[in-house]
Amino acid sequence: MEELIQSIQRHLYKMKSRTRFFIAIGLLLLILGITWISFSTKNQAAIQVFNATINRDCAPWDGAAFTVSIPYDSGSVINISIWQSPDIKLPVTFSFPDETGQVGNAAYWSLSGEYEQLSGKVSFQRVGERSPVEGEFSFMSEKGEQFKGKFKANWGDEIVMCG
Repeated sequence: MEELIQSIQRHLYKMKSRTRFFIAIGLLLLILGITWISFSTKNQAAIQVFNATINRDCAPWDGAAFTVSIPYDSGSVINISIWQSPDIKLPVTFSFPDETGQVGNAAYWSLSGEYEQLSGKVSFQRVGERSPVEGEFSFMSEKGEQFKGKFKANWGDEIVMCG
């Protein structure tokens, strides 16, 4: 009987150490998860959302195009021209400068009227003439100034005739 009691005590001790082990692993994973979430949200600064305007435009060869105008700060404007029809159904990203000369152009106009080419990317969720257009941009000027943000563009009423 004494052997049985000792056997049960050894078994309970093993179970307790396993339980403690799994509890320790669970707590460690919980702490690592909380740490990862807190650091990943700290690194993501709030991205400003700009109200913008989108209008039909003409590509340099008189084809369909559209331009998003984003009032950036103190009277400056970022213009993003995409030289294709404003009928984009899936998310898409365009990069500038466009080496092929077929995609479009991105430029910064300062309050004083100074013009600068921008390099970087713009992404659109979709583009259609019957609904607001949302997107995100990340550009750098020739002087090294960075421009980042999101935009929501409503369609303007400009009438454009290409060709």
